[in-house]
Amino acid sequence: MKNRFCRMMAILTCLVMALPALCAGTALAEEETKAFLGKPFPDFTATDTEGNTFTLSEALKDHEAVLINLWATYCGPCLREFPLLNEAYEKYGDQVAFIALSTWPDDSMEAIAEYRSEHSVALPMGRDEGRELDKYVEAAGVPVTVVVDRFGNAAYCHDGAFSTAEGVGRVLDALLGDDYEKTTVLSGIPKDTSTRTYPVAAARAVYPDSGEYKKVFLHAESVPYPVAGYIVPDDSVRLRIEITAEDEGDNMILLDLYKIEARSVMSLQDPERGVFLYDQEMPDPSEEMPFTRVNLYDESVEEDAKGILVFFFRNEDGISALAKALEEGGEGGLTWEYAEEAAEDGPQAYILHVADQDGNPVEEVTVSFCTDTACKYSESDENGTITFDGAPDAYHVKIIDAPEGYSWDESYEMTTSREYGEWALRLKKD
Repeated sequence: MKNRFCRMMAILTCLVMALPALCAGTALAEEETKAFLGKPFPDFTATDTEGNTFTLSEALKDHEAVLINLWATYCGPCLREFPLLNEAYEKYGDQVAFIALSTWPDDSMEAIAEYRSEHSVALPMGRDEGRELDKYVEAAGVPVTVVVDRFGNAAYCHDGAFSTAEGVGRVLDALLGDDYEKTTVLSGIPKDTSTRTYPVAAARAVYPDSGEYKKVFLHAESVPYPVAGYIVPDDSVRLRIEITAEDEGDNMILLDLYKIEARSVMSLQDPERGVFLYDQEMPDPSEEMPFTRVNLYDESVEEDAKGILVFFFRNEDGISALAKALEEGGEGGLTWEYAEEAAEDGPQAYILHVADQDGNPVEEVTVSFCTDTACKYSESDENGTITFDGAPDAYHVKIIDAPEGYSWDESYEMTTSREYGEWALRLKKD
């Protein structure tokens, strides 16, 4: 029972202390440069589960880089990261040599081989004998990923699990190619500089997108403000996620605390509707914890004060179960009430928030709003905002011009919905 209370307390502590990344078990942006970065990485030899010998210096003879993942079979974030590494391995395997080495002494080769088979891990796996590499990189835990460049120097270290395969790819892309002529130490995942748009709203939010549900407000004695929740009677619920124009979309994470699974919000964009959607599994009312919750936060911010937590219950008994657990755990009582849903006025125009890859607004950007019969033009103001109040329609939007020093994909085009809305539009500052 104590473990159950601890899990529940941790959920509310995350909300009160605004430490969502700690709850997620994912890595924050690197706070300091590791001492071994930029220096020759120790040559090492390991045997994988197939009996093959992997030697760093040999791997670099026919690869442009080597990715070393330190992990352990007991590690939940490691398990969630392997599908992302599988994707990177499939894409970059010809250019980059991959090896995943368990640092846990109790992980025998037989156990690792069984793990690899059970979880369909594609990249080679073995043991970090004597934890030599683990000690060298001074890992505080697992997973840890190190990338060694073509010159044999450590160019990047990532503490914790990657959140997206795209993040892994951006790291590797920065260390590959003919233009990579000397060791460049990366202090973090390179920003995505591609031209893109994504939907934004006035505030962060997570709520059911359809079906029958009732909104509630929860008032816990240990939390100084009400927490939103929804009673959803179904086995699953499709959630809609909203982020703001000020949020850096690439850093936004949705943490499913039922599956303990982190997802990049950008990966949840529905191509047909152009909004962020996630299918949330609901617990059975008979479970010990008959409710679930999701956390929406910016993983690059250590104390993200805007991070939100939303609860989902199958029925009112689920709220009672949470209240009882909090009281028995010494966290005080919990009261709640049904929320009165007020109609919110949405935007009364098509609004684009234009920014560069660092989130800085870009003025004097001209875009066209075109139908099949006509085009109209609009320009961003000093805040990087473009407001177009044409009649609702499915407009094709293209970037026509931008100030000197900025570039964009000239073939890029977005299509608006037939309803007014807001989007973030990103250009690259050269």
